[in-house]
Amino acid sequence: MIKEQIQLIKIDQIDRPLKISRDIIDPEKVRELAESIREKGLLQPVLLRPSNGRFEMVAGDRRYLAHKLLNLKEIKAIVRELDDRETVIIRAIENIQRVDLTPSEEGRVYLALKEEGGLNQKDIAKRTGKSQNTVVRYMNFARCSEEVRRAVDRKEISLLCLETLQEIDDPEAFSYHFKMAASNGVTEKVARLWVDDYLKTKLGTYYDGDGGAPPLNVETDNKPIFITCEVCLGPCEIKVVRNMVVCPDCRKKVRGFNVKA
Repeated sequence: MIKEQIQLIKIDQIDRPLKISRDIIDPEKVRELAESIREKGLLQPVLLRPSNGRFEMVAGDRRYLAHKLLNLKEIKAIVRELDDRETVIIRAIENIQRVDLTPSEEGRVYLALKEEGGLNQKDIAKRTGKSQNTVVRYMNFARCSEEVRRAVDRKEISLLCLETLQEIDDPEAFSYHFKMAASNGVTEKVARLWVDDYLKTKLGTYYDGDGGAPPLNVETDNKPIFITCEVCLGPCEIKVVRNMVVCPDCRKKVRGFNVKA
């Protein structure tokens, strides 16, 4: 295998990718990298491809930004002739190795490998070192609405909890339960209770109206409502809750009211 030659390329001759895979590039991380480069130099050259008399960044965007932050005029680089498919695959493999990817970003990497890189699920798993199940889960998540993805990225709701709630096939019912879960930080255990309750209620409707009376094994009483315990994070029936957390300002507003224990 021929070793590729490292060149010094002028910073002002390099263009960043048109499609940036990261939602946010943390400026603090770039600053830390710049300090490391100032002290030790660039340990790994960036990868570029020729583009209309200039160079397009393929891998090493943060190293490039760190050089700009240091006002350096040149950067060590390997220049390689790459087509669009090869470029997509290289960028995706580099991005998936980062530890600070959000679930949305990780999902988009797998989608890019499939839709732009032309890889199947098995090949994606092999190239990234992930299981096929992980690849499928995150690709499905990346296709969710922005509202749903944002809540998971912000850790308002876990991916596992979301996947449990997605068993609710009615869009309005799913939206209601999803917003409740994201607002209250419910666990997967609580989400499972909600889903089971929804499925039992749905089963009961099959025997309503023209279908006759519901079967004996379907409960018709009022269903319990659960919230997450703030201590053990387990499910707790809301009617037995005796206390709630309030801020000092809200406490002043309700101090004059009599609240039964």
